[in-house]
Amino acid sequence: MAHDRDGVFQREDCQGWWVSYKDALGRYRKMRAAGCHTKTQAMSFRAQIQGKVVQERVFGIKEVSDITTVDLLNRYEQHQSGIKSLERTKQILKRWLEALPALAKEITREQIDKQVAKRREEQASPATISKEITILKHCLRLAVEDWGLLHRNPAAGIKLPKVDNGRLRYLSPVELKKALHAAPECMRSPLALAAFTGCRRGELLSLRWDDVNLERRVIFLPDTKNGEPKAVPLNSLAVEVLNCLPENDDLVLPGVDGPRLSVETKRLFKRLGIKDASFHTLRHTAASWLVMQGADLYSVGQLLGHKTLKMTKRYAHLSPGYMQTTAGKLDTAFAGVLPE
Repeated sequence: MAHDRDGVFQREDCQGWWVSYKDALGRYRKMRAAGCHTKTQAMSFRAQIQGKVVQERVFGIKEVSDITTVDLLNRYEQHQSGIKSLERTKQILKRWLEALPALAKEITREQIDKQVAKRREEQASPATISKEITILKHCLRLAVEDWGLLHRNPAAGIKLPKVDNGRLRYLSPVELKKALHAAPECMRSPLALAAFTGCRRGELLSLRWDDVNLERRVIFLPDTKNGEPKAVPLNSLAVEVLNCLPENDDLVLPGVDGPRLSVETKRLFKRLGIKDASFHTLRHTAASWLVMQGADLYSVGQLLGHKTLKMTKRYAHLSPGYMQTTAGKLDTAFAGVLPE
């Protein structure tokens, strides 16, 4: 990062100029000088900000921006451009755009509450609603605290719905067979690979043939959700699916749109009477049946790419005799201690 005495600088990780300054409360702030391509432009931009800071500090006057909601959400999208869940974030921002007024300064708590209630009526899961609220909160917080565009964050006091992480939905072999037979041909491979490998949707759709070794029965995922690369061993079912795919493209599953795949998977399950299931359910299906077939939790966690054992413990109750085997170890330790 190249700093400058004048409070303008450039960053190595992104293009354009940035400015640094102290707000009316004396807090150090950094802001991207949007649209500034030269140092002179960035210095002029910083001078405008400092003028507003002085006005606020001396007279208590703070101007509110007339930025449109679409421009604010686009700015937030650009701010988040490096995150792994960017596609999902874009979908969520699009949904908020349809629910909020044209000007960002006219967004109210009532409008946000109304949209949350609507999402509940649409039977969106608590986890989904929580994610949507969190993203809007973050966007509006940046608009207030970092970008100086708004006076307040109308989403600040909204409580997130309680998410029940203990409830796990997985498919039975009968349900999985029914889904694979009924699915359109373009969906069968992604569905099957998700159930046979436990990989996430994004991991499968970004998988390249260069990272597949069918001879050694392993795939390499260089970029996973937890930020660490991992090698996933392949079972015979996964190898069979991969052998059926043409290697005439860089991607193993070319042309598959992630969000569309998730939507169509839910529709497929609903049509077949498979309730409360989604594409991500296939990952739970792989993990659940591994545990039920006797795989230890540590190995399952390694296969799924869990950072901590806590994430894998959700499947512990599915293990046959899991707790009984543990408790039974005391029989050996205390053998012969009971009086006749």
